[in-house]
This record gives sequence, C-alpha cells and structure tokens, in this order.
Amino acid sequence: MKVFKHWKVALAFMLVFSAGAVTGAVGTTLHFKRAFERSLHVENWTKEGMKDLKKDMKLSPEQESKIRVIMEETAHQFVGSFGLAIRESGTNLVTSWARIEKELTPEQRVIYQRKCQKVRQGIQKDLKIDLPSQ
Repeated sequence: MKVFKHWKVALAFMLVFSAGAVTGAVGTTLHFKRAFERSLHVENWTKEGMKDLKKDMKLSPEQESKIRVIMEETAHQFVGSFGLAIRESGTNLVTSWARIEKELTPEQRVIYQRKCQKVRQGIQKDLKIDLPSQ
C-alpha cells in the first residue's frame, strides 16, 4: 500500500510539529506571566514609561526629570487606588460568603466553609492579600 509507504516521514513531521507547538505554548505562557509580574511593580511603570517617552519624544534632560516626577506620583496614586479597590473587593467577597451561609443547611454550610477557606488560601498565596475575617 502506498499510503503507508512514508509513514516514518509523516510521523517525524507530526512529532516535530507537536514539539514546536508545545514549546511555543510554554514559551508564550512564561513570557506573559513574567511580563504580568513585572507590571505589578511600580518602579517598572515609570522606567518603562520613561523609556518609551525618551525614545518617541526625544525629551530634554529638564523635561525628563519633570515628567519622571509626574509619572512616579501617578504610579503611587494608582497603587493606592488599586489597594483600596482590592481591600473593598475582599470585604465584598467575605460579606457575600456570610450572606450565602445563612441560606444553607448546617451540612451544606460545612462544605461551603471549606470551599471559602480554599479560596481564601489561594488568594493569600497567589496574590499575597489577606481577606478580612467574617
């Protein structure tokens, strides 16, 4: 049969293609994870913003120093706003848990509390945020 005559070549192509797809997916995931983690640091906001402005605008040293101050102030304001939003969201989440618990039977409540504790631990581990107690 001619169909199976070149099966080794076809298999080799499939393996190479699969290896490339997996490598690309892993590489892309790691790249975006690293970029996201870098974006969480305020120092990087100003540094990256200044790099873009200096390249595109050809800033004078005087402009650069004034704009850097503005960008640093804005970044710190954003961090304060973001922190407030996260704390408020955490409070809202915990409040909703308490309201839901009131609607559950005692058996359901035990299961639900375990689920909520897992979410709480995940948020603390992944985001380094402590949710308020109930």
